[in-house]
Amino acid sequence: MKDLLRLLGLYRRHVGWILLSMVVSLIATLANVGLMAVSGWFITAMAAAGLAGVTMNYFTPAAIIRGLAILRTGGRYIDRVVGHEATLRLLADTRSHLFARMVPLAPAALDDLRSGDLLARLKADIDRLELTFLRLLSPLAVALLTLAAVGLALFLHDGRLAAGVLAVLVGCGLVAPALAAVAAAAPGRALTARSADLRRLVVDDLSGLMPLIAVGAFVGHRDRLIRAMASLVDAERQLARRVALGQVLGRLSGDLALVVALAVGVPLVAVGRMAGPDLAMAALLSLSAAEAFIGLPAAFLGVSSTLASARRLFAILDRPPPIIERIDPRPLPGGRDLRLDGVTLRYPGAFRPALDRIGLDIPFGSHVALVGESGAGKSSVAALLARLRDPGIGEIRLGGVALADLALADLRRTIGVVPQKPHLFTMTLEANLRLGRPSATADELAGALETAGLSDFVARLPKGLATPVGIAGTTLSGGEARRVAIARVLLVDPDILVLDEPGEGLDPETEAAVLNRVLDRMTGRTVILVTHARAALHRMDQVVALDGGRIVSNRPASAV
Repeated sequence: MKDLLRLLGLYRRHVGWILLSMVVSLIATLANVGLMAVSGWFITAMAAAGLAGVTMNYFTPAAIIRGLAILRTGGRYIDRVVGHEATLRLLADTRSHLFARMVPLAPAALDDLRSGDLLARLKADIDRLELTFLRLLSPLAVALLTLAAVGLALFLHDGRLAAGVLAVLVGCGLVAPALAAVAAAAPGRALTARSADLRRLVVDDLSGLMPLIAVGAFVGHRDRLIRAMASLVDAERQLARRVALGQVLGRLSGDLALVVALAVGVPLVAVGRMAGPDLAMAALLSLSAAEAFIGLPAAFLGVSSTLASARRLFAILDRPPPIIERIDPRPLPGGRDLRLDGVTLRYPGAFRPALDRIGLDIPFGSHVALVGESGAGKSSVAALLARLRDPGIGEIRLGGVALADLALADLRRTIGVVPQKPHLFTMTLEANLRLGRPSATADELAGALETAGLSDFVARLPKGLATPVGIAGTTLSGGEARRVAIARVLLVDPDILVLDEPGEGLDPETEAAVLNRVLDRMTGRTVILVTHARAALHRMDQVVALDGGRIVSNRPASAV
């Protein structure tokens, strides 16, 4: 119940659309029930009048029937339009809200989730929330209000008639489907979990399809997907059985309500306490009222999977951001010296800290190399400088001001980072380059490409900068993608440039040439080179060696 109430809290912005949808749906449902009841009364009354040889006013009931028919038809159409408009607004708002919440979490607080899992939460889990309103809340509210209207209409004729029909409708239309839904809770949760697992596996295996084929591991991963699909189908089968049971009980409600209405009403007609046309009206009213309950069995049965999806979304929304930006950040200082003062960083669940009491001064304009084996803590320093994470202990200062006191936008214009695994978006080469600076001129683009060693490569492309790079840059080699990332950061023109393994995927000659051009361009500004190679070390002012998260040496490049 707590999760459901919290889920409803996300819908507060669209309460007007929700209420409008419910009102339109209620009008259409009551029009249909009223049409059946009035038509039954009218036909029976006309027959009775004919048999008795008397006349009756048929204009009024005929007009009512026409009006109800028009209202039912138009109401059904408007109900679909308004209901889906409300639902799509809810889904769009929820998806935007979740994505906006994920932005400050990435990448540090989402490291434990695969891209396929995140995609499943953004797409499938949010889509499943459609059940909450369109197929549960609105139909349930309409069913209860319809029940009240039908009960009142029957009570005006006889209390026992109203009680009997209401008991059947409540028992078969509400209580029985709800009990079936309780029995389906476990399969519903399993369906959500297995559906998410399958999407994650499909995304991961499609992304790595070529390596799987190359190393001969495709068959094993294919069999794993088949097993995951079989598990999903099994959960769907179990849920479908309970859906069928709930639907059978729901559809029985109208037939049983008709039987009860006749069983109670016929004796009333026999003793003259109810007219024959009124009995026909009561019987058809009871039968047609069951329409309001038809969708509830499937809705009840979908509650468990919907709440499971909601809990997966709340698990993201409840994650604390790895960094918190100040409401009143300080302006950028005039100086650009960097100082790491007793910095310690421990990743969640890690046995030892990734960085342990690091102290380092980096004067503005100096070129510093951070060297060491994989896992020494070099990339952790880069992440802290970009403020993707904050240190658990210690402080990093820029020009004497703590990074945590600066606006993130100002900081990231000042400190540019080429990450170890840069991402290229599925768009053109030029669009990827302009991400950091959309207003860059053609000459500035050409200069960045020249520095990154991509000018000849772009000249050979049939479409030049308009060439699409494919999904995540799959049409480019690793070295080309790395140089695109370098050119992208150079366009921002930062005062401090952090290069995390920039030579990955490049041959030694190309790596040395690119680094030399980058260092020439950054003359007078700070460059921090994170590497385990020796290219361009001779051009560094300092070479800082890390091991196990600690600085083990800090020497001038000439002493290395």
